[in-house]
Amino acid sequence: MLCNANMNAPAPEIRIRRARWRDFQAVADLVAQCAAGELQAERRTIRRFRHIVHDLGNDLYLAFVEDVLAGLIHLVYVRELVAPRRAEICTILVSPIVEAGGIADSLLALACKRAQKRDCGLIVIRSSAAPPNLSPSLAAAGFRSAGEWYKAAVPPLHAGSAKQED
Repeated sequence: MLCNANMNAPAPEIRIRRARWRDFQAVADLVAQCAAGELQAERRTIRRFRHIVHDLGNDLYLAFVEDVLAGLIHLVYVRELVAPRRAEICTILVSPIVEAGGIADSLLALACKRAQKRDCGLIVIRSSAAPPNLSPSLAAAGFRSAGEWYKAAVPPLHAGSAKQED
C-alpha cells in the first residue's frame, strides 16, 4: 500500500508548522495532556528539545487549532548503507482536549509528504508508539500492521515524470 499523501484532511482550521525552540512549554503541556510522559523545564531537557528542533536529521511539527496546540509529530530520517531510506514516526500526539477532527490525518499526511521529499521509500511507526485511537488514521494513510511496526510505502516524489529511453 502506498502512503496516501493526498488525503482529504478537513483542515482549514488546522494549521501545522515546524516547531521552534520557544515552543517547549506548549509541547510539555501537550505531552502531559496526552499522558505520554513528563517534560520537566530543566536545563538538560530544554537543551535536548532545542537539539531536536534544530537537528536536520529529523522534523518536529506542531498542529494548532485556533492558536491552541492540538497535536505534534516527530519524524526521524534513517539512512543505512544497504537498506532503503526510511522515515520513522517517533511520536505522534493529539490533544484529547481540543475538539477538532482530522488532526491525526493531517499530521500523517504531512509525515508522508516530508518522507517523500526526503526520498524515503518507507515510513514506519512502532505499534507501541501509536496511540490505540490512531489505528483508523493509520489505515486511511496506507499503513499496514507488520508485527511490531506499522509500515507504508512512500511513492517517489517524481514517480510520473520518469522518461522512457529507447
